Amino acid sequence: MATISADSKIISERKMTVYSSLSTQKKNRIESIDVLRGLTIFVMIFVNDLASVKGIPWWMQHMPENTDGMTFVDVVFPAFLFIVGMSIPFSINKRIASGESLFVVWKHILIRTAGLLILGILMVNISSLNSSVVGMSHSVWMLLVFIGAVLVWNQYPKAEGKKKLTFNSFKFLGIILLIYLALIFRSGQPNNLGWLQTKWWGILGLIGWAFFFSSAVYIIFRKQPAGIIGMFIIFILLYIGDKSGALGNFYSQNIKNYFWLGGHIGAHTAITLSGIIVSLLFLENSPAKTPKEKIVWIIVFATMMFVVGFLLRPLYGISKIYATPTWSLYSSAICSVIYALLYWIVDIKNKVGWAKFLKPAGTNPLLAYLLPDIFYSVLWIFGINFLSEYFGYGVIGIIRSLIFSLIMLALTALFNKWNVRLHL
Repeated sequence: MATISADSKIISERKMTVYSSLSTQKKNRIESIDVLRGLTIFVMIFVNDLASVKGIPWWMQHMPENTDGMTFVDVVFPAFLFIVGMSIPFSINKRIASGESLFVVWKHILIRTAGLLILGILMVNISSLNSSVVGMSHSVWMLLVFIGAVLVWNQYPKAEGKKKLTFNSFKFLGIILLIYLALIFRSGQPNNLGWLQTKWWGILGLIGWAFFFSSAVYIIFRKQPAGIIGMFIIFILLYIGDKSGALGNFYSQNIKNYFWLGGHIGAHTAITLSGIIVSLLFLENSPAKTPKEKIVWIIVFATMMFVVGFLLRPLYGISKIYATPTWSLYSSAICSVIYALLYWIVDIKNKVGWAKFLKPAGTNPLLAYLLPDIFYSVLWIFGINFLSEYFGYGVIGIIRSLIFSLIMLALTALFNKWNVRLHL
């Protein structure tokens, strides 16, 4: 009986430690991370919609291929990778603190990666769908993909009995729907039909790969920050090694068709790791003890990345399309500086009211990202094209995209109230 009592006391103490740790994390939540995530999603929706507008300034478009340069539009995707990186340490540490084993943590990482890859592949293949063969228009197929995604990855409330069975049925229905859509998909011509292809994996797929490799790096080196910085350098060097042909003996063209180590893996993972490195300043044992020191360290890190990027520019140029080292380093530096500014405004000065409209997207980013495509697919199904016909040029088009982005944030807030929250 004494042994049982002692064991119970130990278990109780462990639970209290975990609850105390989680409570402290919640209390000390860094609001600027959510603000940066929401701001990134808002700008991403804006520039994606703006891509269909004609007659806009060059600096509001992606820099053309084979052009040495970048615009603010070319920093939006890196900003999302950066914020994914910032979230990784907090997410993994929270899971470990709650008592999850590394096996369970790895399981979560693999499931989330698979989900991002699946959605990325489905989305990147939409434009190549042969509607006449499939018997379904691009818009209908796209809408059904997103309906399936919402059913599968919605974060249903905890329930028991019939409610739990209902929620599980929704997930199962979503899985069946996505499998069906994948099986019937055909591209190409009737005499030479094709199926789903990885292509460039799509935005979500690229995020998935960067998330996987960055999470792996953090788990392995989470107690050795120097190791994370070293891996950041190694992933930058992957592009240089790929470009120089140094990886030729280990990296065949067949593999390159699926995994472009230099760009899709090296550059994007490096950007995500830069977010992890910045987030390390907010964990225990950080060398920066005060808010001022944290900002100084971030600015120093950003300056170093900018200098290295500047030195590499004559060799590889700046290109988002080719994911060059300078583009990666400049983007990471810009995101670091923007985050330092947001941290100073939101967490130090406690001026967060202006960012309330960003919070829905910051807490439900996947749904906010998918909503524009869902919205347009519904319009196209009914043959409604007035937005591009009457509001698709110049200043009017820019205003349209801005208003559209705000509407998407409002819809995200509405779906949040209805407990529609996508979580991979």
